[in-house]
Amino acid sequence: MIKTGLAGKSPAFIVLLALMLALPGLGTVLAGNGTPPDFGGTLTVGGSVEQIYIVHADPNTPVSISGPGGFSFTGSTDAWGGLVLREVPPGNYQVSLGGLRGAGLSVDVLAPDDHPPPSFYSAQNLDPSSGYFETRDGTLLAYQVVLPDPAVFGPGPYPVVIDYSAYRPSINFFDGVGSRFPALGYAAVGVNMRGSACSGGSFDYFEQIQAIDGYDMVEVIAAQDWSDGVALIGKSYPGISQLFVAATQPPSLDAIVPGHVIGEFYRDVAYPGGVLNFAFAAVFSQDQDARSAWPSAYSQVNDRTDPSNPLFDPVCLENQALRLQNVSMEAGIFGNPYDGPYWQGRAPENLVGNIQVPTLLVNAWQDEQTGGGPAKLLQRFQPSVPARLLGMNGDHGEYFRGDIWEEIVRFLDIYLGGSTAAEVAAYEAEPPVEILFEVDSNGLAASRLSLPSFEAAGNGRRWWLESGSLFSTAASESGTSTFNYDPPGLLDFAGGWLMPGQNQWLPPLQDRATFTSAPLDNQLVMAGSGSVDLWVAATETVVDLEVTLTEIRPDGSEMLIQSGWLRTTARALDPSSTTLRPRHTHRVEDEQPLDPDGFVPVRVELFPFAHVFRAGSRIRITVDGPGGNRWRWGFAPAPGGGDAEVTIAHGPDYPSSVALPVVNASVMAGDYPVCSPAEFSSAVSSQPCREATGFLGPDEDRGALPAAVPVPVMGPLVVAIMSLLVLLAGLSGQRRQAARR
Repeated sequence: MIKTGLAGKSPAFIVLLALMLALPGLGTVLAGNGTPPDFGGTLTVGGSVEQIYIVHADPNTPVSISGPGGFSFTGSTDAWGGLVLREVPPGNYQVSLGGLRGAGLSVDVLAPDDHPPPSFYSAQNLDPSSGYFETRDGTLLAYQVVLPDPAVFGPGPYPVVIDYSAYRPSINFFDGVGSRFPALGYAAVGVNMRGSACSGGSFDYFEQIQAIDGYDMVEVIAAQDWSDGVALIGKSYPGISQLFVAATQPPSLDAIVPGHVIGEFYRDVAYPGGVLNFAFAAVFSQDQDARSAWPSAYSQVNDRTDPSNPLFDPVCLENQALRLQNVSMEAGIFGNPYDGPYWQGRAPENLVGNIQVPTLLVNAWQDEQTGGGPAKLLQRFQPSVPARLLGMNGDHGEYFRGDIWEEIVRFLDIYLGGSTAAEVAAYEAEPPVEILFEVDSNGLAASRLSLPSFEAAGNGRRWWLESGSLFSTAASESGTSTFNYDPPGLLDFAGGWLMPGQNQWLPPLQDRATFTSAPLDNQLVMAGSGSVDLWVAATETVVDLEVTLTEIRPDGSEMLIQSGWLRTTARALDPSSTTLRPRHTHRVEDEQPLDPDGFVPVRVELFPFAHVFRAGSRIRITVDGPGGNRWRWGFAPAPGGGDAEVTIAHGPDYPSSVALPVVNASVMAGDYPVCSPAEFSSAVSSQPCREATGFLGPDEDRGALPAAVPVPVMGPLVVAIMSLLVLLAGLSGQRRQAARR
């Protein structure tokens, strides 16, 4: 046990505690008081996909709706004269406003697969700069286009990449999408989801209609005379949206490159292990509510809806009329602390089996926003779909850096660049998993490993916990390790972001228990999830646990690798759990308080990761309360939980252990990579080091670990000069364009 203590709370804790107290009352920024805004527009009553909407009616107008199967609704429009009724079964409905039923108030509600004919899309002639296109229910979505330079790439048509989100891609691209892709011969298109920026409709985070709008988006853009092939691109929000859109199977979609996504919101980000990730997920939801509201948190939207502003766009203003019907994402997160329909209806892992186009998943293990969980998506694709995983250490920005960017360009060139059937076949014959190790702040990898799947480790390899040590054989004597659990400390997180990808890892923020191995005799390569399997008792009925995997180097430094989390009352396992991947049900009816009279088994998943342990290094597992090991992630304590003494039992009766995803392979590993934040220009991304403290492990292992068996899986070493990468990318785009001509 290592005693660290906290002499008062950190500034991060104070700020986050204030946010926690204030957030539920902040809500979204709405201008619903007083006289309703004059949006322009005419009264419209329409049917959508499992929805009915009313817009530009008088405020607070009585509404009654009747339909098949005895369907009946009575209510009123909002203060701006709008109403959106969701989850309406397909069929014909009669709508009455103010007690009057007249012509035009009979609406048809569509089913998700009621697609328009091709003529609906080809009839829309989109300006190749900016404007609006129409979806199947009449909603107008805002877009912008940047075409390649015709002097370099000819007059077109061009392959198209689309950035689709509820940020502001129709106004301003993030991450240089509007310049980096046209420089390679691709037309870049940014589209705002309904209910966001200048697009019409109302917003609900990843509701089904947004994916179906994406189907219409792909088809209408593919029908333009300047378009020659369509792919979806982007990371984070526009990365996640690709999975939803591709699952609707637009006929004209050629490929997707989703980066920094989530497999499911509940387990991956919002409630990892059942613990509310307040510092990121909850605050992000508040921000998204404000961005999609009107007035918007985006000043560019407000400029376009202000008649006195030179940028005024009357269509943008008219499209704000349903913003009071937006569904609060913040309320959804706080109102659903357990898994259930709200989360499962928004889980990409339930949809990716419907995707039929080539897919390149890009996943950074230490991603400070979306986490490392998305690597688990790969196994959910159909075997016939050419789906690949590109995984690496790093943060939320790796997608557009160095070797990762080069792989994305290569993928797009294969599927949109006029490649021959033989070239496509050769690409698809490559192993579907490519791991980049020790990626630096420029996105350059020190080594690579190709694997047949992300489950290549099988059941992995197990180490047993014993009084501060990890051994490769089970303990013969019983013992315990104890640490003090401090719930207010949960909101603390590692601070100091010096440069993108370079987290300054603080010394331990709270008491903890550590278990460290003897120096390794041979290199160990790990890739996959891990499972920390503990026997736990505590002086409270609920505690939140964080487990963290680190490497203790021969120089005495400790390198961060990966963490996992679990609320002990949420320890009930789903039948799909495996040796390396415990999956918890997170249902309220499955909650199990800790046993006041004894130890209970608790399995905590180490989120997906990949790492090379060199000979001479040690493996360490740390168990403590959540917080301090993931920048931008801070955790809200369990309701009713208090300070507690947590005891971990180990030995023959309570064999606490850890299963790690050791793969039967080796990689070319030179000197230890730089991990000091003071050397950020060459430091490995998002795997900072700090001085190792506490017991540093036994001198020798009690058992003999077999050596790793080298296999021919090493990829080429990376190019180290960024200017050369840019030059190669430009030449690649020119070659592709010439080949297509």
